[in-house]
Amino acid sequence: MAEGGGAAPPPEARRAGVGKGIFAVVVVVVAILAFVGGLALGPVVFPPAAQVPTLVVGTNIPFPPFEDYNTTTNTFFGFDIDIARLIAHASHRTLVIKNFANFDALLTTVGANGVDMAASAITSTGATGANRSTFLTFSTTYYDANQGVLIQSSNPDGVNCPSSNCSNPSVLDKSNYVIGVQRGTTSESWTNANIKNATVQNFTGVDTELAALRSGALTAVIIDNGPAEAFAAGSGGALVLAGTIFTGEKYSFAVAHLDPQDLIPVINGVIFTSQQNGTYQQLITKWFG
Repeated sequence: MAEGGGAAPPPEARRAGVGKGIFAVVVVVVAILAFVGGLALGPVVFPPAAQVPTLVVGTNIPFPPFEDYNTTTNTFFGFDIDIARLIAHASHRTLVIKNFANFDALLTTVGANGVDMAASAITSTGATGANRSTFLTFSTTYYDANQGVLIQSSNPDGVNCPSSNCSNPSVLDKSNYVIGVQRGTTSESWTNANIKNATVQNFTGVDTELAALRSGALTAVIIDNGPAEAFAAGSGGALVLAGTIFTGEKYSFAVAHLDPQDLIPVINGVIFTSQQNGTYQQLITKWFG
C-alpha cells in the first residue's frame, strides 16, 4: 500500500467527522455571542441560594428536665427544647438556642438582640405572670407547676414539711434559716411575699445556688418542683426534696410584647396539635417518666 493511500473512510465515519466539525463551530459561535453579550450587558450574576430563616430561642440553663446542655455533644436538650424544635419546624425555620446566665436578662431580651422567643419554664399566671405580661406576650399554657423545697439529705437545720407539704410559710420562716432563690423567678416572688424572719439570698444562676446549698451555706433552695426533683435525683444522695409549695403555676412560651413577628398562632398551634396527636404525652413520658 502506497504512503498516504488507502480506502476511503466508511460513510458513518464521514458523518461523524462532519458532526464534530459542526459542533465545534457552534461552540465557537456561542462563545463569541456570550463574550459580546457580556461586554454589552455586564457580568452574569447568579442570585445566592435562599437561606432558611432562623428561630432564635433564648433559655436559661441548667433547669432540667426543661432545658439543659450536654457538654459532650455540645447540644441543648430538654422538654422545652423538644417543643421549641416542633415550633421551628412548623414555622419553617432553623432552630438556634441561645443561653442566658441570668433569667432576668433572658426575659428582658426577648424581641431584642435577635431573640425571637423564650423557652425556659416561664410562669405566665398569677401576679408574676401579670407583671411579665406588661413587656412580654405569652402563648397558651403548656405545663402545670409548683415550687419545690430542696435541702441537704443530712438536713442539719431540721426542715420539716408535714406530709411533704411546705405551703405553710411557717415551715420555712425561721430566723435561723437561710433560703436561696433565683432572681427574677416565682421562687423569689413567693419568698418575698411569705418569708419575713428567715434570711433570703438571691442568686443569678442556679449553679451557684445549688453549690451554696451543698456547702451548707443555705438551709434550703426554693425552685420549681420539676427541676428540684431532677437536681435531687442527680445529686448522688447529697440533696433531697423536702416537699412542695403548691403555687398552682402554669408555664408558657414568651415572645416580644404584642407579638410583632406573629409567632403566637404558630406556637399555640404546635401546643394544640401535639396534645391532640399524642406527641405531647410522648414528651411528658420521655422527660418526666
